[in-house]
Amino acid sequence: MHSLLFDTNALIYSVCTSAQYHEDVQQLLRSTLASNGCIYALASSLNDVYYVLCRHYLSEPDARSAIRDIAETFDLVDLTGLFVFESIDSDEPDYEDGLIRVAAEELQVNAIISYDKAAFKSSFIPKMTAREALETFFRVPQTLTPKPSRITPNVT
Repeated sequence: MHSLLFDTNALIYSVCTSAQYHEDVQQLLRSTLASNGCIYALASSLNDVYYVLCRHYLSEPDARSAIRDIAETFDLVDLTGLFVFESIDSDEPDYEDGLIRVAAEELQVNAIISYDKAAFKSSFIPKMTAREALETFFRVPQTLTPKPSRITPNVT
């Protein structure tokens, strides 16, 4: 049984069907849930997901629906004062990455699922893309070629 914490960019890929990594993220979600694993997202990440979806990809009602899907699928992690102060003092490239790292380390998840190349380098929790997690935890082989993306969120 594996436990995974999803970064904002992976959450966006999970709900944007035309996103380059959508199928990988969806396959990871299905595999993790089928194996009785745990999938986590920070409740505070939903603010950023909503903003990006509304601003760039979906109508407001569709963005709310996507947020509902995430909230119903993931175990949401609430922030505590400890997370906030540890994030402020962390060496992550931005505050949100600090929150995700602190939560991942406190939860002792198996991996942080993220497409942010600069984040989580100092964490003892490994950062993986959905494809890397599928290969590592579920022995799912690499697909031949990823489909071209029309959506590539530039969020951390």
